[in-house]
Amino acid sequence: MADNQPNPAMEFIVDSLKQNRAASYKEIAEAAGKKKLKIYPIMYGRAQALLGIVKAAPRGQGKAAKAKKQASQPAAPSTTAVAAAPKRGPGRPRKNPVAAPTSFDGSLESIVAAVKSSEQARARYRGALEKISSILAEVLA
Repeated sequence: MADNQPNPAMEFIVDSLKQNRAASYKEIAEAAGKKKLKIYPIMYGRAQALLGIVKAAPRGQGKAAKAKKQASQPAAPSTTAVAAAPKRGPGRPRKNPVAAPTSFDGSLESIVAAVKSSEQARARYRGALEKISSILAEVLA
């Protein structure tokens, strides 16, 4: 684990910012270089946040936390029967193909959906058969 020893570079940045709150990173980095201290921009930002010069959100409040919170909340009811899968790159198949509607109510939309799903299934099966055929042709040739 990390020791709780003070970092001389961080102490230097904090002291410099206490003396001049408007000091830029470049000025502090040059002064630290003269004292043979290596500082990084993240250290400068943390020191500013520590002194209250800039606002900093508490840890665990970033993008990942917001995404996790949004995922844990129940989704709003949608008007479509099938939930849309996340977009993938061009030419990449879906991870989970969109399921065909399970009920047939005789409406034009359900007929079109049934025809489209059968067309998609036919295309998948035809592609699989062509792949099998080419493999067999290579093996038997």
